Amino acid sequence: MESSNRLDPDSDSKQHWNAPWFWYSMICVLCWGGWALLSKLGSREVPPETMQFLFTVGTIPVGIALLIGRRGRLERSPPGIAYAVLNGILSGVGGLTLFAAYHTGGNTSLITVATALYPMITVILAISILRERFRPIQALGLAFAVAAIVIFSL
Repeated sequence: MESSNRLDPDSDSKQHWNAPWFWYSMICVLCWGGWALLSKLGSREVPPETMQFLFTVGTIPVGIALLIGRRGRLERSPPGIAYAVLNGILSGVGGLTLFAAYHTGGNTSLITVATALYPMITVILAISILRERFRPIQALGLAFAVAAIVIFSL
């Protein structure tokens, strides 16, 4: 009898519970849940441009803590630095437009769910640029995400 985990249908889910990426992801979900709520509350009070500026100011303590943790050592990988800076630009523009959407007074739940569809773009880019594999069950998950936004918009 083969002892491979492939025969145990629960082995993948058991491994996820023990994987560091899973717990980092859950902390991220909690942080971003609070971030979305605070974004809506702040966007009621100040314009999107101010929200984006203050959001950036709010990241400074995190950056300082990370720099202290690295004892002041900076990265030396030009491609890595370029990707990080481009990430910051896209995050900044994305955040600004999200704050603008919240500032319109639109439904917080709908706006948050609609903007949370960004993984669809990530999946398309990961498949086409990074050549990552995509399983049919994952396609079904994306279809459910689209269905969810349609249902939320009713």
